[in-house]
Amino acid sequence: MTVEEEELSPIVTLDLRALNAVITEDEGDLIMLVDDGDVQIEFSSGMNGKWDHAIVGSQRLASVALEFAAHLRRLRTA
Repeated sequence: MTVEEEELSPIVTLDLRALNAVITEDEGDLIMLVDDGDVQIEFSSGMNGKWDHAIVGSQRLASVALEFAAHLRRLRTA
């Protein structure tokens, strides 16, 4: 699966200081909910498609989140 590089523009902002994330089920579908007290985002594997694509997408999200945390750690110690 190839991901096209395109400019992203946010439609919502989540405050990481208040972030809460849980994994739950909705009618048998596994979902991840991310909430900061104001905004809630649902991540799902989608109705169609392959599990492999959902796995790659969730791994991509996790990798970028870890990289972001590493950048924040460096800024904190600078």
